Amino acid sequence: MRSDDQIVFDEARQLIRDGDFGGALIPLEALIAVHPRSAALRWHRSRCLRALDRDAEAIADLDTVLALKPDYVPALVARAELAEAEDAGDEAIALLRRAHAIDAGDADVAFRLALLLADHGASDEAIALLTRAIATDPSRHEAWRLRADLRHRLASTPADDADVVSDPLGMRYDRAQLEAALADYQATVAIADDLRVDLRIADIAQRLGRYEEAVVHGDAVLARLGVDDPVRPHVQELRDRAAAGPDGEREHYARMIEAALGEAGGADRSLQDDVAHAALRSAADQIRKGADLSSALETSVPESPDDASAAYIAHQIHNLAHEPPPGLEPAVASEFPGYQQRHLTAVRRTIEPLGYVHLTDAEAKNLGQTLGQRVLIGLYVHPQYGTAAAYAMRPKWPGLLGFLALFLTGKWRAQRMLECVSRFADGTFLATREAGADVFEYGAAESFHLEKLANGGGPRAVAERHAARVRERLADLPGSAVDVPTTLDAIEGQWIESNQLKAEYRRSIDYVTDAELRGLLGKHYDRYAEKVRARLALMTAE
Repeated sequence: MRSDDQIVFDEARQLIRDGDFGGALIPLEALIAVHPRSAALRWHRSRCLRALDRDAEAIADLDTVLALKPDYVPALVARAELAEAEDAGDEAIALLRRAHAIDAGDADVAFRLALLLADHGASDEAIALLTRAIATDPSRHEAWRLRADLRHRLASTPADDADVVSDPLGMRYDRAQLEAALADYQATVAIADDLRVDLRIADIAQRLGRYEEAVVHGDAVLARLGVDDPVRPHVQELRDRAAAGPDGEREHYARMIEAALGEAGGADRSLQDDVAHAALRSAADQIRKGADLSSALETSVPESPDDASAAYIAHQIHNLAHEPPPGLEPAVASEFPGYQQRHLTAVRRTIEPLGYVHLTDAEAKNLGQTLGQRVLIGLYVHPQYGTAAAYAMRPKWPGLLGFLALFLTGKWRAQRMLECVSRFADGTFLATREAGADVFEYGAAESFHLEKLANGGGPRAVAERHAARVRERLADLPGSAVDVPTTLDAIEGQWIESNQLKAEYRRSIDYVTDAELRGLLGKHYDRYAEKVRARLALMTAE
């Protein structure tokens, strides 16, 4: 037969099970008045007080419980939780250490202690505790996840003698710790579905060069995201980056830098913008070649005005061998500066009587990004001599530093050009134009033969000299013929092909001869030549 105290105690426990913690306090306190040193009664009252957010009173009861029963693990854990809530982390750790010493096999205590130790920077001890907790209860996915997080954190501070994995941002990771973290994350998702863990697995797998595995987990995340989920584009980008293999991440960061360059076609760049454009473009190229982001920026962004001048000039020389496809698109002449329109009108009047037929006016969209300005191009075809392109460009205001004077050797005037080009059936190109401010020669190029006339002759002299050169070649090579393009796409194809020939020649001479550099720099040769060569060497290093 139950005693009166037992009946009252059973009533209190039923109220606790029902969630009526305030009601449970009444019978509990009645019993405590009779049995003030009952650890069980104090323990149950502490539970009710905590549920009612009366933490200070709960602490007092728990302290009494621990005074009566020092080895009661649930009370140590509850007291540690209240200490942690009061930001008394050291006290909470001490209490959980006591609990763990009493029952080292309690996986919950080990996990709680590991969590606190991790927050206080004791990662190694936390990992050891988690390892024991996992051995006791392998199904506890949060223990696997926490150990993975800690190992991933440790991977970011590798020892000097560690086997290191580096990423394009210049971050270095301990390979062994990354692999251990990856294994723990994989164990985590094998127990419980966790989208964030799948993302972490994809990220680590990519850093370790396990691209197929990264793609699998990226796809797993995408399969669980709705088509309109705002996170989806980010996950898709990560997945596609992994699918691109070892070049994917480098290309990602290179494009991030290039995005900062802005659209070239909207408004013409100033010379100062051009210098910045050259520096960032160089940094993007370095990243694609394998440099990390910080190193690429450090080596590409000039530190002084002289370095900036040298970098800009080197970038223009480098462009000669890396000119993008022109991206020719039909253009409306009235949208371009008047001096460009007037030049094209004058050229048309001059060369149409010579048999050239106007095909279209165009803009080289892609080339505009390199040039930093929009340029109207008048395109013509001749049934015997091939194509002709008329264009005009103005140099940019050099500012106080006079960058442009260095690049264009002091010539301050618009460059008005007509260039005639013929492609023969054997793949050889003939090109003719005035010299302008250009100091670059292609006399030794095998299949691209450029002849530059003295300035001042005008479009007629260029067209007539080019026709004579074509007739001479046809006479020397009976059966040869000029391949005459009749569409914008065909003209672009020949443009790309001739650029490839010029690029091969530039690379064969290390981009620039000393004579060209002297012509380019003029009286500033001694000041800038070595800086330009050094910058070119950096840009062209594999």
